[in-house]
Amino acid sequence: MTEPKQTAKTWATLAAGILFAACGASSFDAAAQTAPRGGDGGWAYIDKLPKAERKAVLEREAAREGSFVLYGQLGIDRAEHITKVFNARYPNIKVNFVRQTAAEQSEKVLMEHRLNKMAGDVILTDTSLLFVLQEAFAPFEPSSWSEFDPRFLYGGKAKGWTAVVYELLPSVIAWRTDRIPSAEAPKTLDALSDPKWKGRVGTTTHLESFIEAMTGVYGKDVAETKARNLAKLDNRLYRSQAALGEALSAGSIDVVWNLSTLRADQMKSRGQPVDWVLQEPLFGIAVTASALRRAKNPYAAALFVDFLLEADTLRKMEIAEGLKRMFGNLKGKYEYDVTQYKTLRPYPPIAEDKFKELNLLAQKLFIRKEY
Repeated sequence: MTEPKQTAKTWATLAAGILFAACGASSFDAAAQTAPRGGDGGWAYIDKLPKAERKAVLEREAAREGSFVLYGQLGIDRAEHITKVFNARYPNIKVNFVRQTAAEQSEKVLMEHRLNKMAGDVILTDTSLLFVLQEAFAPFEPSSWSEFDPRFLYGGKAKGWTAVVYELLPSVIAWRTDRIPSAEAPKTLDALSDPKWKGRVGTTTHLESFIEAMTGVYGKDVAETKARNLAKLDNRLYRSQAALGEALSAGSIDVVWNLSTLRADQMKSRGQPVDWVLQEPLFGIAVTASALRRAKNPYAAALFVDFLLEADTLRKMEIAEGLKRMFGNLKGKYEYDVTQYKTLRPYPPIAEDKFKELNLLAQKLFIRKEY
C-alpha cells in the first residue's frame, strides 16, 4: 500500500520539475526574443542590462546576428590583425571590414545616419572627425570605460555619444644620423626652435590640430609664441605623414617634427640612417572606436567594441603587430606607460568655426611667413 503512494509522489515531483524547467526555458527564450533588433532600441536595452548579465546577453544576441560591418581608416593588413584576434574568441561572428578615407567617412557615415540607412555597425576613425561624426555615434559606454586614462575618452553616455581612443601613435622628432650626431640632435620642440636649425627642418601641412594641442598645454598666448618660433625655421611642408617620412628617408631634409612613431621606427628598423625621440610636449594621432547609433547589429557591435578595448586585447595587438604606439586602458601593461607622459594629448577634435580660426593662423605663420 505504501509503494504506490510513494510512486505517485515521485511522479508528481518529477512532473513539476519538468514543468518548471520547461517554463524556465520558455522564459529565457522569451527574454531573448524581446531584445530589440537594431537602432536606438538596441542601445537602450543594452544600457539597462545588469552588469553581471551584460556579456552573456551580448554574446547570445551577437551570435544571433552573426556578423557586423566595421568601418575604418586603417589598412587591410591591420584590419586583418584585428579580425583574427576577435575571431579567435568568437569564430562564428563574421567581421565585414570596409576601408575608408577621412573624406569618405565624414560624408558616407553622416549621409547613412541622416537617411536612417546605416550600413555600418562600428567605426574606427580619428579624433579630428569627432565633432563632425558624433551625432552618428551610439551612447554606448564600453565595459572598460572606467579603466581608461581620461585623456583617451570622449563624449559619454550622458552626452549621447561615446568614442574611446583605441590606439595612439605618438609624434616624434626624427633626424638623419649621417648628418646630425644623436648627441647634438634636438630632443624637444623648444630645442628645435633654435635658429641654427633654420632651413633644415620639415613637418606636415596639418598644423591646426598641433596648434590647438599646444594651446591645451600652454594656453593661447604661449602656444602661439612657440608656434611662431617653429615657423621661423622656414619649414618645408608636406601634405601627409607618408610624404614627410619619405622626405627624411630620401635626405631632402635633416630633421622632421610631428612625424608619427610608426614612420620613424619603420625607417630605423630597416637600417636607414635615422633616429628619433618622442616629441616634447607629446601629442599623437589617435584612432577612436565607437559603435554607430543606427547599427543594424548593435549587439555584435557592442561585443566587438568591448573586446577591442580590453587590456588583454590591446596587449595582444601590440605584440602581434609590433608597432610603436600607446594604449589608454590602465589595467594593461604595454611598452609605454601613458601615466608617465604628463604632456601627452591625442590631437584634439576641432569644431568647424575653430578650425577656420586655426587654419588662418597656420597659414599666416607657416605659409605666408608673417611672424
